[in-house]
Amino acid sequence: MRRRPCIALAIAIGVLASVSAAPAQSTRTAAPAGPVQYRIDPERSQITFKAYSLLQNAEGRFHKFDGQITADPRNLATARLTVTIDVASIDTKIQKRDNHLKSPDFFDVGRYPTATFESTGVTPADGRATVKGRLTMRGVTREIEVPVDVEIADDALTARGELAVNRLHYEISYQSIINPVKDVVDIAFTFVARRAAP
Repeated sequence: MRRRPCIALAIAIGVLASVSAAPAQSTRTAAPAGPVQYRIDPERSQITFKAYSLLQNAEGRFHKFDGQITADPRNLATARLTVTIDVASIDTKIQKRDNHLKSPDFFDVGRYPTATFESTGVTPADGRATVKGRLTMRGVTREIEVPVDVEIADDALTARGELAVNRLHYEISYQSIINPVKDVVDIAFTFVARRAAP
């Protein structure tokens, strides 16, 4: 029977991710002063998700994504980030299921090949930060908030977070009678971003 974990987000997530992360303050070494541009390194980063169904839960990840972060270690409230996910890079280790997730029943990658997140504000608090922004999947854009932990060094930024995304909010509404899938999908991300060359 066809199965379906949704999203990423995603962003995703990021969520749709990310989702993802420009803030929360934990500085390992002396951080540079003023705004710094970082670029996410996909080889050292990951976006994963878990969807839940009656017969079998499904875990997966997105292999292709890119993003940029601008952050001032002394004023994380001004941080900004963008993340773009190649939805066709979804991987749940079952090719038949992956093909179904790419179909119009779910992400419809032929019409909507990417999911994106663009931050609109950051609120640092208690060693973490809440990133607010717009998550777009399947042509639908919604405002979300993502709690994020961030470490900033002199040449790198690492951001980690988790969020839950309701697939129905993005018009991903396919349902199986035999194997009902829950609406909410859990997304986790770790972004390692390198300081961009001046």
